[in-house]
Amino acid sequence: MRATTRSAPGHLAIDLDVTPEAVPIMRSIVCDHLKLWGVASTSDRAALTVSELLTNVLRHTRPVARTGTRSARLTVTRLPGVVNVCVRDFDPALPELSYPAADDECGRGLHLVMAFADDFGCSSIKGGKDVWANFLIGGDGTSGPEVAR
Repeated sequence: MRATTRSAPGHLAIDLDVTPEAVPIMRSIVCDHLKLWGVASTSDRAALTVSELLTNVLRHTRPVARTGTRSARLTVTRLPGVVNVCVRDFDPALPELSYPAADDECGRGLHLVMAFADDFGCSSIKGGKDVWANFLIGGDGTSGPEVAR
C-alpha cells in the first residue's frame, strides 16, 4: 500500500492507493486522529463514513492507466463546531444514490453515509470529484442531539 500522510493539529491529509487492505487502516488512522483532537464522539461515524467512501472508490472508479491503481486523497479537518471528512478521487462520475432490493449485498453506501453524517455532498473538480461529510461537534467535543442543528 502506498500512502503519503500530512498531519497538523486539526488537519489530516493522506494521498493513497485505495486497496481493500487500505480501508481498515485508514479507518483506524481517522479514529486515532479524532481522539487526539478531542472529538472522539465523532470517531465511529466518521470512520464508518471513510470506509464507505473509500469502498466506493474501489467499486466505482477506473484504475489509473499508468499504475493500475485507484488513487484518492482523504482529508479530515476539525473546524469550529464540525469535523469534515472528504475523499477526492480522480474519476469525474459523480456518485449516484441507488435503491437496492432487501437481499442485495451492495448499493447502500451513500444511504449509510447520509445516515451517519449531519451533512453530505459532492462537488465536481477538474478531473474528478470530492465527496464529503460533516459531523457536528459541541464546544466540549460532543456530538448528538444536544448540538443545535
